[in-house]
Amino acid sequence: MTDLLTIHLSRAEGALVRLLGLTERRGFSTLSVTAVPAGRDLFLVHLTVQADRPLGNLVHQINKLYDVQQVEKTR
Repeated sequence: MTDLLTIHLSRAEGALVRLLGLTERRGFSTLSVTAVPAGRDLFLVHLTVQADRPLGNLVHQINKLYDVQQVEKTR
């Protein structure tokens, strides 16, 4: 199943790398990533992932990352 997440991520050094690493470690394949500045200290990240695993597990783990402010399942 393919899912799109919208993530509000702090513009901190290594934040995007930590997000993508977590996604891979949890067994999700990253199909696309778009990160655009959304203010001085924030990225708006659109992450498309694919896996047979429940998306809720990934969303829960992403919310635990220090640099993540908000996660939404877009579709």
